[in-house]
Amino acid sequence: MAYEVADQEQTMDKATTGSTRFALVRDLFIFWFVIFLAVLCWRNNVVLTVILILAYWIRYYFWPNREDHVLYVGGALLGPVAEIIATKVGIWHYTLPTFLNIPLWLPFAWGFAAVLIMRIALGFVSRVSPVRSL
Repeated sequence: MAYEVADQEQTMDKATTGSTRFALVRDLFIFWFVIFLAVLCWRNNVVLTVILILAYWIRYYFWPNREDHVLYVGGALLGPVAEIIATKVGIWHYTLPTFLNIPLWLPFAWGFAAVLIMRIALGFVSRVSPVRSL
């Protein structure tokens, strides 16, 4: 009986490790693929905006997590505020700004980056010690 419980726990640990590893690799791939597309399409604000929105919604459709929306909105609001301030005081500038000295796609990039950074970080942390999901 005790052996059965231990075997079940090991099987569950392997399944959890496998799914965590898959999620980590998946999100790292999505992160680098979206960066690749951004590098290719940075000259067209509308196309890059559509790519970022679609990438987030495709990821959410296949791997839903309601907390991702909170991260997305937080990143989409806070990131651009810092960018607007930085461009206003002249710390840097964007080549193709569309409003308030930032490109149209930037809030969507910040939102998606917030989600991916959190998920990737949790993937690394959960391999070291179990943490509860965000």
